[in-house]
Amino acid sequence: MEEQEKIQQKEQEMDNETTETLFSNEEENINEENNVENEETFSHTEDEKDNEKEAIQSVEPNTVSAGNKKRKITCILHLAGYGIIVAAVIVLYVLHFSQPKKAKPIPLHTGDPSQALIITVNTDSVEKHFELMELLRKDLEKETESYQMELQTKSAKFQEKYQNYMINVQNNVLTQTQMENAERQLLQEKNALEELNERYTQIIAKKEMSVQTEIMDSLKNAAKRVNEANYNADYIFAINAGSAVLHASELYDITDEVIEELNNSYKKSKK
Repeated sequence: MEEQEKIQQKEQEMDNETTETLFSNEEENINEENNVENEETFSHTEDEKDNEKEAIQSVEPNTVSAGNKKRKITCILHLAGYGIIVAAVIVLYVLHFSQPKKAKPIPLHTGDPSQALIITVNTDSVEKHFELMELLRKDLEKETESYQMELQTKSAKFQEKYQNYMINVQNNVLTQTQMENAERQLLQEKNALEELNERYTQIIAKKEMSVQTEIMDSLKNAAKRVNEANYNADYIFAINAGSAVLHASELYDITDEVIEELNNSYKKSKK
C-alpha cells in the first residue's frame, strides 16, 4: 500500500511538472508574440512619423510659397493704391489749372449811394505780367542802347581829336590861325554832341510817355470791362508801392482778372 501511494505520488509530481512546463512554454510563446507585436507596432509608429515628417516637409515649402505670394499680392495692391492716389492728384491739379478763372466773390453793389463799392488793381503786378508791357519795355531799352552806342562812338572820336590838338599845341607845331580854327571846330563838335545827346534824351522820354499812355489806356479799358461784366463797382483804384492807399483788402482786388483780360485782348489784336 505504501509503495502504491509512493508511485501515485510520483505520478502526481510528474503531472504537475508537465503542467508547469506547458504553462511556462505558453507564457514564453505569449511573451514572444507580444514582443513581435510591439516591434511591429513600434516599426509602424516610426514609419508613420517618417511619413508625417515627409508630409510636413512637403507642405512647408508650399506654405512658405503661399505666404510669399500673399505678401507679393499685398505689395502689388499697395503700389496700385498709391498709383491711383498719385493719378488722382495729377488729374485734380490739371483740372484746377486748366479751368478758366472765375471772378472773386466780391460783394455786389447794393444800390445805396451811401455805400459805394470800390475795387482795386495792383499796377506793379500788371507791369510784371502784362505781355505787351514787357514787349514795349524791351523795344524802348533796345532803342535807348542804340542811341547810347552812337553817342559813345561820337564822344570817343571827339576826345581823340581834342587829345591830338593838345599834343600839337604842346609841340608848337600849329600856327595861331591853325590853333583858332582847330578850337572853333572842336567847339562846334562838342556843341553838336551835346545837342544830339539832348535830342536822344527827349526822344526816349517821349517814347516812355507814349508807352505809359498806351499801357494806362489798355489798363483802364480792361478794368472797365471786368467791372461791367462782374462787379458794377463805383470806383476802381490803381494801387502800387508808391500809392497813397496804405491798405486794401484782397477781397476787393481784381488784378488777376484784369491781367488776364489785358493779355487776351493783346493776343486777339495780333491776329
